[in-house]
Amino acid sequence: MRTNEDHPGTDGYADRRDFLKYGLVAAGGVAASSLLATEPASAQAAAEGISPPSSIDDESYWKGIRTHFHIDPEVIYLNNGSLGVCPRPVTQAVYDGYVRMGTYGMEARWPLQEQIREARKECAAYLGASENEVVLTRNATQGLMHIANGIRMNRGDAVLMTTDEHIAGINPWRRRAERFGIDMHHVQIPSPPGSVDEVVALFEEAITPRTKVLFFCHITRGPGLLYPVRELSNMARERGIVSAVDGAQSPGMTPVDLHEMGCDLFATSLHKWSLTPPGTGCLYVREGFQDHFWPLSNGNGPWSDNERALWLVEPWGTHEYPIRAAIRPALSFLHSIGLDNIYARDRMLSDYLKERLNELPGIRLGTSRDHSLSSPGITSFEVEGWDAQLLRGILDGKARVRVSTDQGRNHDMIRVSTHFYNTPAEIDKLIDVFKEIL
Repeated sequence: MRTNEDHPGTDGYADRRDFLKYGLVAAGGVAASSLLATEPASAQAAAEGISPPSSIDDESYWKGIRTHFHIDPEVIYLNNGSLGVCPRPVTQAVYDGYVRMGTYGMEARWPLQEQIREARKECAAYLGASENEVVLTRNATQGLMHIANGIRMNRGDAVLMTTDEHIAGINPWRRRAERFGIDMHHVQIPSPPGSVDEVVALFEEAITPRTKVLFFCHITRGPGLLYPVRELSNMARERGIVSAVDGAQSPGMTPVDLHEMGCDLFATSLHKWSLTPPGTGCLYVREGFQDHFWPLSNGNGPWSDNERALWLVEPWGTHEYPIRAAIRPALSFLHSIGLDNIYARDRMLSDYLKERLNELPGIRLGTSRDHSLSSPGITSFEVEGWDAQLLRGILDGKARVRVSTDQGRNHDMIRVSTHFYNTPAEIDKLIDVFKEIL
């Protein structure tokens, strides 16, 4: 039998908070009070000493921002699309959280739960959603599993997706097709496409009477294509089709307003461009769609016609509380710089990279130069006559330049993903290495 101790938020939880506030302070003094504070000092200090830049190209400002990270000064890290790097206040918050748990055990859990609740609220606002539409997950992959298994579909119904989806988005649908007889249809989008209208038209032409779900990336991990989510979601809703979006790459790199975008479902990782600790993400389910959605798991609560709440999807067993609580200082850090400043900085860096790539022979861009079709932070390109994985190794070996690749699906591209703490000088170094070997 479970008790109130297993379910924070019940009447027993209020008593526990009083105990933490008064009992432990009396027993352990100031040290206990600080360790069990609802808001850790590291989170409170996340934005201290940081103000927005006077201009996007003020390199002295961004050099100062760089000091708030642990980045190895000998490494040129251009692989933010795989994993972002946490700023110091975030890693400190994680450390502080585990110290509290190591010191006070179970009783340290409750203040962290409070921070996680606040993190969910702040994450919803960050994504342009309501609190009751967002649930925290470990990553986009977990959210995509909920999506593929939570939409009501019958045998013979079809999901329409592009040929450029991430394997984490493909596999849940593949398993459902194998087990329950749904069909997977595909549409090929050029890299890069010619226009937003072309992208929408290609999807529209691929829809059949059996299409029940439109599934696509907001930003593709390889070519960095920025999909027109609002246009595709509107088209889907007009036809009674569910719109589900893999948003792993977008928050923190480009504006995300889920209410304005209009999709039914959206899964993302926060540990890429939002700089939260690895193992943090969220799932969005539009309020008007929640009655039609059945999640893959139910946390510790029921999911029935009589009782539904999106928070029931979150795990209520023991999990990585300090990791999720550290979402708050990460978002605070981004807001202290200014999201619009970050988006503009990312766009400036990718535009500069594309300009410098013009100097090299045999380059074919897979990322559009059109801002309406390209992500601000991802730039991918092929080098004629070269294997991308071989080039990746050369870049690392010669100059410790860290990039990623996109191979397969007729791609053989180097992927460079630049975030606001990167610099034009690092891009210059990348180009210099290419000039040596091409």
